[in-house]
Amino acid sequence: MVGLNFILKIACVLFGIALLAITPMVVFNEAYFNTGFIIDVELASKFGDFFGGFVGTLFSILSVLLLIYTISSQYIEASKNKTKDHFFKMLDYHNENVRGIKVASLEVDKKDVIEEGRRAFVVYKIQFKRLLEAVNEVALELSLNLSPAAKVDIAYMCFFYGQSETWIGFIQGKLSCHAGGIVIADAMLEKVHNNVKLKLGRTNQTELSSYFRNMYNAIKMVDGDKYLSQREKNDLIKIYRAQLSNPELYILFFNLLSRFGKKWKERCYITKYELLTNLPHDYCDGYRPSDFFEISYEEEEIGNWKEIY
Repeated sequence: MVGLNFILKIACVLFGIALLAITPMVVFNEAYFNTGFIIDVELASKFGDFFGGFVGTLFSILSVLLLIYTISSQYIEASKNKTKDHFFKMLDYHNENVRGIKVASLEVDKKDVIEEGRRAFVVYKIQFKRLLEAVNEVALELSLNLSPAAKVDIAYMCFFYGQSETWIGFIQGKLSCHAGGIVIADAMLEKVHNNVKLKLGRTNQTELSSYFRNMYNAIKMVDGDKYLSQREKNDLIKIYRAQLSNPELYILFFNLLSRFGKKWKERCYITKYELLTNLPHDYCDGYRPSDFFEISYEEEEIGNWKEIY
């Protein structure tokens, strides 16, 4: 439809230019043009028949083309608006979802404190950092040669699904793709028991599953729309990106590094829409976003501080 609309636009422009060129040639043709004040009725009649039959037909064709172009443009604009309406509804759901998240604080002296909304992602950040440290300890204790990405995936599976005796079989299955995955699952559960105050075993899938699913589907809908231009798509995703706080970006970053990021990477959403561009480099506990995703980062544009006033 967009291609057809573009062809119609070009056709209308070319037809209009042709008419502007032809009309003076017909009107001022020496066969009909007379500078005198005496009107030749017969010649005027022939001119009217010729002008109406030839030029008039061309104008009729142009009118039809313009009508088709107008209908096509209105259809495209209506489709765009429909997608934008759905996108902003999903954006509203994102914010409602964030406001509805409630998690207990991980601090020992704040065991009765419930963190809500974006503050909950600070709690998520603390828990994931502790899990990542636990994975590093297990890797050293078991002499496992795990890559940084593998460590993230293990930590994120434990963070997302949680750990307990009744859940150990499930976690073992999730970690079985890694060398020594079953042993790692057992070792991580032991870390949970030996460090009860750290609350390493708490599950977070209930809140985060819908959070990331909505985010992915919103980006997928915009990216797959055949009527929105790439600039319009970038602008919409930029609006979504602006809603994310640094702790949210932290969790998103590690989500994307884990196996959950496979679809995002395959569709190039991370780089195409620079989803992590606002994430500070030294914010992710030794992991630098620029080592994994080739996009421009806000910190690089800002540079080091210097007095500007």
